[in-house]
Amino acid sequence: MNDIPHVLDQVLIVLFPILIYQLFFNESDLKRRKPYSKLSLLLLIMLCLTMSFPIEIEEGYPYDFRFIPIIISFIYVGVIPGLIITTVSFIYRAYLGGDGIDNNFFDFTFLLTLITTLLVLLMQWYRLFTLRNKAFVVSFLFLITVIHIMLYLYKSHRTEQLTFMIIFFIGAWISLLMVVFIIDYVDKHQQIQQELQRADKLNVISQLAASVAHEIRNPLTTVQGFLQLMSIEPQVHSNHKKYIDISLKELNDAQSIINDYLSLAKPQTEELSSINLSAEVKNAVSLINSYSNIKGIRIESSIQELLHMNGNRAELKQILVNIMKNGIEAMKENGLLTVRLYSNLGEIFIEIIDTGMGMTKEQIHKVGTPFYSTKDKGTGVGLTISYQLVQSMKGKLEIESERGKGTKFTIRFPCYS
Repeated sequence: MNDIPHVLDQVLIVLFPILIYQLFFNESDLKRRKPYSKLSLLLLIMLCLTMSFPIEIEEGYPYDFRFIPIIISFIYVGVIPGLIITTVSFIYRAYLGGDGIDNNFFDFTFLLTLITTLLVLLMQWYRLFTLRNKAFVVSFLFLITVIHIMLYLYKSHRTEQLTFMIIFFIGAWISLLMVVFIIDYVDKHQQIQQELQRADKLNVISQLAASVAHEIRNPLTTVQGFLQLMSIEPQVHSNHKKYIDISLKELNDAQSIINDYLSLAKPQTEELSSINLSAEVKNAVSLINSYSNIKGIRIESSIQELLHMNGNRAELKQILVNIMKNGIEAMKENGLLTVRLYSNLGEIFIEIIDTGMGMTKEQIHKVGTPFYSTKDKGTGVGLTISYQLVQSMKGKLEIESERGKGTKFTIRFPCYS
């Protein structure tokens, strides 16, 4: 029991930096998953502190929370930062010396290799899990560590340490769950805040768009009607007809833009029906194919069959065509647009990937806000509407992009068989 205060020291070393990070240095998921991110540096410091101030109930047998920063680095930062932190734990432990399991090269290497392999395999699905499933995953990984150390103590005839070890690792397990909860809670809170801000902007702009668009559309319709009547008059000169046709084309373009703005004011879909998503994606690809041929863009598709979801067929078509059209317009001739549809862990994923100019982090952050567009002649309304429609169908729209390397749009919907 005299070692309980030292266990609390380890808990403090783990929790205090995470709280400071979330309060003052919190990063977006994209920035966090860089080897040089603030979280990866903090976890490296955490690792060194836990190993520098261990609990030794017997000389040469240290107990510490080093597996917490290792696990967190893989699932919340990435493979490369995780491997870096794991390697540092090897080097620093060799420097510190000792006779425990972590200085038995074969046993410790086997344990870390097993944990690292499982983390690499699980991390691509981890972010899709609920908080309960995330807690189960990290608990399972931590349990493997505890069982391995218990077996080592049993084989080395040091069973007198088992009681303390169980108490120690219960504290470590609770600390690990608290770290996971803190990171997930703050991430969820930030996501909700962003969605509320986006919803407020959409509400204001939709009301403005509706009032302005209605007032503009009425005189445009009148002018368009008179021009159409003039174009069929036999006494109109051919040159004048040419000018009338140009005017009608421009008026049609203006009508299209106005319809986009009116879509912002349209109520979100309340009643959703089951639709064959596989068929709808194929239809959208076929529809956009002629436009891509004109632009000299190739389309490759990989579509999983018999995927269904609850949604609105017309609005889904609008989302897909809009994003595909944006991807085609972002590329030069001989570009490639890739469309993928597949299901994974109870969700359906639609990926639309272009090889265009890509976007900066600042541009990605602004995409979907009203009136923002990376195109010279864009209104910034198309993607705003797409975000709104995806949310109305209980989905999520995510963007990954790098300047000069293209952009990847991922649409996630709940899966229904």
